[in-house]
This record gives sequence, structure tokens and C-alpha cells, in this order.
Amino acid sequence: MTYQAIMFDIDGTLTNSQPVYTTVMRAVLKEFGRDFSDDDAQLTFPMAAEQALAHLGIEADEVDRFQVRYEAVMADHFTDIKLFPGIETMMAQLPSDVKLGIVTSQRRNEMDTVMAPHAPVMAHMDVTIGADDTPKRKPDPLPLLTALKRVNVTPENALFVGDSLSDEKTAAAANVDFGLAGWGMDPNASHQTVAHHFEHPADIAALYH
Repeated sequence: MTYQAIMFDIDGTLTNSQPVYTTVMRAVLKEFGRDFSDDDAQLTFPMAAEQALAHLGIEADEVDRFQVRYEAVMADHFTDIKLFPGIETMMAQLPSDVKLGIVTSQRRNEMDTVMAPHAPVMAHMDVTIGADDTPKRKPDPLPLLTALKRVNVTPENALFVGDSLSDEKTAAAANVDFGLAGWGMDPNASHQTVAHHFEHPADIAALYH
């Protein structure tokens, strides 16, 4: 099937952000008197922020303070976040009439800052939905459905590409085919509802050739 729209997650799908996430989380958690192991990083990276902080033992009344510190430290590392190899080429190879977009759990200011150095990729985007653009976040289907509504494409004619179980659940709840980004996938996740398992970004463009 050739899709009329493809929506993308950012972290672990477009950008190889886990190394920077690990560095920043380790620094901020140290301020809160907590350690952050490589296993913690692997486990919490695909999670929504609230879920990750709860898993790490950050109390509810500490979450806002933690988020402020996290965003402040991350601001010094945004330029260290790189696209996965092949992303920019893949975007350029997709047909011009395919609607492209981003659906992410990042807040809009973070999304805009992370993707600012990657103008050639962002130039292809017809819609971007961040965590503060809808009242509910992934894995609720609302962000993905909102993006598709804005580009006037029905769910059955769309593909959502992501790397996590949360992305898979989002696609399933929205009745959208899910494409697993194998280059960034969580190795501990047990994916069940996958229409396409992409080993390289070029595999996405190959759907149209």
C-alpha cells in the first residue's frame, strides 16, 4: 500500500537522542540525590516524561522542579542531538504529494529547538504536533488523529513511524498502520501490531518505488 500521509515520532525515530537524554538525566538526577544507570536510560527513554519520573522515584511534588532543571540542562545539549543516518535522504525521496508530519511527546518549544538545526527535514513537514498542542498525549490517539485531520487524510490511508511501544499503541488506537523504526527501536519492547519493520530509513521511501 502507498500511503497518503506519513507521520513520524522524533526521539529514537528521526533523532538519535538517547545518548544526550542519558547525559542530561544523569546530571539532573544527581542533583536530586539519585543515580541513573544505563539500564534506567534504556528503560525510561521510550516512556512519557511523567511515567519515566514516576519509575525513577521522583515524587509528584518534585516533578515541576525536575522538569525545569531538565529543560535547562538539556538546552545546553540540543546541538549534540543528531539525525539518524539516512533520514534527510529519505525525506527528499518521498513523493511530493505525500503529506508528512511529526507527532511527538516533546513540548513544542523543545521540538522546535531540537529540530531547528535540521531545516531540510522540517521543510518537508506539513504538520507538527507537540505534547502541548492537544489535551491528551501519546499513546492516546488524539495527537495522531489531530495531525491527520489537519492534512485531510483518513487514518486508513496513513502510516505512523515510531520506535516504541507507546508509538505502536498510538497507531493502533487511531486505526493507523504502524511502521517500526528498527534503527532506534527499544530492544526490550515486544512489538505485536507492526505493518512494516523498517531496518533503514531508505526502506520507507522504497514503499513508493
